[in-house]
Amino acid sequence: MDKGAIRDELNKIRSQIKTLKSDFSKKRDDKETHFKKGEEYSEKINSLYEEIKKIETENNLDKINLDLEKRKKDYEELKKSLEELDKEFLEIKKNHKTSVQRSEPVIKTITVEKAKKEIKQLDTKLQTQVLNLEKESELIKKIEQLKEIVGSVSGNKETSGHSDKFKEIKKKLSVTRKKFYNVEKKIRSLYKQIRLISKQKKEKYKEIDNLRNLKKEVFETFRLTKGNYSELGKELRDLFKTEEELMRKLGESPIQKKRSNEKELRVKQREAEDKLMKKGATLTTEDLLLFQKK
Repeated sequence: MDKGAIRDELNKIRSQIKTLKSDFSKKRDDKETHFKKGEEYSEKINSLYEEIKKIETENNLDKINLDLEKRKKDYEELKKSLEELDKEFLEIKKNHKTSVQRSEPVIKTITVEKAKKEIKQLDTKLQTQVLNLEKESELIKKIEQLKEIVGSVSGNKETSGHSDKFKEIKKKLSVTRKKFYNVEKKIRSLYKQIRLISKQKKEKYKEIDNLRNLKKEVFETFRLTKGNYSELGKELRDLFKTEEELMRKLGESPIQKKRSNEKELRVKQREAEDKLMKKGATLTTEDLLLFQKK
């Protein structure tokens, strides 16, 4: 291959290098942009976790959970006591005869049976529907009133002609039942608070899930861009190697080429200065930049 052909090949390689260098620079910027975006998502996710902790702290979630555990334990103990008192109450009724027999009593405008049915319906509503605190409080109060009336009427019906022991157990049963209902009410209230806190936390977790998906997508793009960036780097290294080989065939080297360019630039500057001096002018910064671009 003669020097003219080698020079043509060298110019072709340098044109390819120029194009690849532009692409290489763009891929590097894209790679860094996607990496930084992924880091931003990570920071936002960490920030949201801190917000969740803050929600728990500000609402005393730990205290609520501890209180709930205590109330649940009280609930189980009172439930057991109620069962025992109910059993004892039934045993006493079996051993005593009622002196007065009356028909099914009426509570206000409804019978005991209807009152019990309404209590069951209200209980179901409390357990299955999401109510605001005011509505929930009204239902609990109504249930308690109905249960107390039912218990009172049942007690009046069965107490007549019974012993003091019967009355004592009945009183204990009434007091224990009231405590049981109060604990039950408190447990519902605590669960209500936990649901409200969980709702706030759920919104934050939803944001976190969305950010995680975006982070996954952006890092996948980063991985692909990084791969393309590395491939372009390898191509550039191969082209630079080919450029050096062609320059050596022409008796040049990268250093010699740089020095040759600098020497040629200085010659052009001197020639221009000589012409300008004859006209009484000097070279400007813009003139120097123009030489560098030629």
